[in-house]
Amino acid sequence: MGIDNKSYVKSDEDLEMYDKGQIAKAVDKTFGYEEALDLTGHGKYNYGLLFACFMIIIAMGIDIFGLGIIATAATCDLGMTIKEIGILSSMPFAGIIVMSYPWGYLSDTRGRKLVLMCAMCGSFVSATLSSFAPNWQVLATLRFASSAMSSAAESATYALLGECCNSRSRARYMLLMTSALMLTPTLYYIWGYFITKLDFSIPFLGIVFRPWRLLTLVMALPLGLGALLLYFFSESPKFLANIGRNEEAVEALKRIYVGNGGKLEKFPVKDIYLEEGSKDTVGEFSLRSLWSQIAPLFKPPLLWRTLLLYYLTFVIYIANNSFAIILPTILNVFFTSYATSSAGMGFCDLFKMTVSNNVTVVEELSREGSMCQGSIEDNTIWAGCAHGLSFFVLNALISQCARRRKVLSITILLVAAVAAFAIDNTGEPLSGLILFYIFLTTAMVFGVVSSYFVDLYPTSYRGMVACLGMMVARLSSFAGTNLVSSNMSEHCSVTLYGAAGLVISGAVTAALLPADTLSKFH
Repeated sequence: MGIDNKSYVKSDEDLEMYDKGQIAKAVDKTFGYEEALDLTGHGKYNYGLLFACFMIIIAMGIDIFGLGIIATAATCDLGMTIKEIGILSSMPFAGIIVMSYPWGYLSDTRGRKLVLMCAMCGSFVSATLSSFAPNWQVLATLRFASSAMSSAAESATYALLGECCNSRSRARYMLLMTSALMLTPTLYYIWGYFITKLDFSIPFLGIVFRPWRLLTLVMALPLGLGALLLYFFSESPKFLANIGRNEEAVEALKRIYVGNGGKLEKFPVKDIYLEEGSKDTVGEFSLRSLWSQIAPLFKPPLLWRTLLLYYLTFVIYIANNSFAIILPTILNVFFTSYATSSAGMGFCDLFKMTVSNNVTVVEELSREGSMCQGSIEDNTIWAGCAHGLSFFVLNALISQCARRRKVLSITILLVAAVAAFAIDNTGEPLSGLILFYIFLTTAMVFGVVSSYFVDLYPTSYRGMVACLGMMVARLSSFAGTNLVSSNMSEHCSVTLYGAAGLVISGAVTAALLPADTLSKFH
């Protein structure tokens, strides 16, 4: 039962710790989970957990998206053709698609922290072993395993962090987590720039240890560090309460309270209850238990919000990742053609000119010998760093408007759609490139959608709905990347107009989401 906060005297410490004293001095009362979580305050524990989850997201991003740098640097050493590089580069997406469902199930039934620690440790081992791969087939297999495990971070980190911070800071933290993904390109591009410029060849266990192998080792380290940091924090109290382990849930809340600067003996919560009810037990693994996790998502009352969020996920990932993944190629074609372009040419004319001159990116690189160099081109580094850093800062700024996430989503998508329509209509390539970067700001909506996965679903299904959402995201990214890469040169304008139309449909979908005042499942 609830408590009338005004009936208790508040100390100065309480006033400072808990938003001007809105905390009850109680001894043996039962609290709703959100109320109990608010009593723990907001401080060092939350900041520490945010940092740990931030590191895990960075580690996952580097593990999955940093493979392109490794593949480029290892091309000659492993004797890969373009086709083989494509197969290798697709392994992270395959790993995510295969393991998203199992990770969601395990996160909701075995625990957020347990899943994250096991997954990140396994990914660290696989990624480390991949640095000693004797051929590209072994490298591809190990990177598949590594990304399949690290992909657990896509959902479990958001669920863990969202269930351990109060309602006032939750949405902001979700958006800050997305900033971590924006930061990853800058990190692995810079590491690649410096490490691949080293010159050494060391025979070791039947292979020759070269700079790209050292780069692979360095990029694996954040995976192990993320697992180590998480060791110092508790399991989600809400997950524990959801499976009937209320005593452990209260202990976890006490740990958060003390970590935030409170005194243990003053913590008023003795028992908690979940507003949406609890499972009481965790069943044995079976196909039926797997189905029991997913079926409610596609039945009333969750069906409508599931369809909305999954369609929005489909739109923003196919519109963004389809272009962002091949961004270095797009930039290379742009700047190569821009140097010889004439007045009056638009953004897409540069891509058509590339085709008319019968010059492909691969041919250009081969003629310059770049395909067989172990170092990374400087222009690729600067472009990648600028993209990552600018979007990191932009996302951090947008996170300050987290309370208006519905309006924020609609605004970003509409601006991106207008930019996509205008890219090839400025009559000048450079302004088209700027508009293209504005179009890529659709990435800012990633964190908003993730926060809805936490807020709009009962605890029992949050991990599953988020993991299935990532399956939708990666499948759409995989399909969109192939579609964009095959049409960007000859049908650039149509591709951009199609993307703009799709983004507008996403804005309409976002308008159907619950109001900004909704902060938890109802």
